[in-house]
Amino acid sequence: MTEERPNEREVQHDPQVLEGEDDLPRQPAPPLDPFTPEPGPGPGEGRAFRVMRLAWIAVAIVVAIVLIALFR
Repeated sequence: MTEERPNEREVQHDPQVLEGEDDLPRQPAPPLDPFTPEPGPGPGEGRAFRVMRLAWIAVAIVVAIVLIALFR
């Protein structure tokens, strides 16, 4: 259970703590947003978007059938 996952990485080995006039220890603000998104969709996400486009075609056909039935 103590094995590390390959996608996880430790960001800061020794956390820095700033000392100020108040009693609470504070960490410095990160230079950039700590969340960096992936450069693009993965293989499963690409397939999901292709299937979603096909699903819109099916929805459009069902809507057309319902509209035709309503206006007859």
